[in-house]
Amino acid sequence: MNWFRPPSDGDTGTLNVCYEALDIHVIRGRADHVAATVDGRELSFARLLTEVAACAGVLRAFGTGLGDRVVVGELPPEARVVVPLAVARVGALAAYDDTPGAEGRVRIGAIGDGTGFAVDDDELDWDVAMRAGRTDPAGCADVPGDAVMARHGDDVLTVLEAVGASDDHNPSAPAGATLVEVGGVQFWSFDTP
Repeated sequence: MNWFRPPSDGDTGTLNVCYEALDIHVIRGRADHVAATVDGRELSFARLLTEVAACAGVLRAFGTGLGDRVVVGELPPEARVVVPLAVARVGALAAYDDTPGAEGRVRIGAIGDGTGFAVDDDELDWDVAMRAGRTDPAGCADVPGDAVMARHGDDVLTVLEAVGASDDHNPSAPAGATLVEVGGVQFWSFDTP
């Protein structure tokens, strides 16, 4: 595990799930290796990192940062991998349902006839937003190890669980979710919310 600030005396330290899943593999020369297979299509670490950093750039441009909630709705297959990693990249929490407290200023999911971002009363098409995000991709935020990465109802996935460093070592997926692994990191993906 690659700590940004190692744990010490009651401090959980900081790291980033996206860095563990993608960046470190590109840095170590595995950019062209397969990071994930989505709908029969192989995605390299470099390709996935490009898309995730672009999506995170959009989130950052909308003011999303450490600890903020991003409400995640129904997404196409590739976006089900890109979005959770982008949310983690900026240090936000992916909220996969409409339970109380799951509201967020930014929503990603079905918008009109396609997929997109909704912020306050504005909606932005996925392709348009991602083109903008590619011009200013986001780096990785320093995220406390005990931070919550995703929430669905009463189920939570912490950063340490996602990177396999929790006491449990075996994260589980809530009902309706699949546990996806990219670069040794496990996170939730929902076919439908």
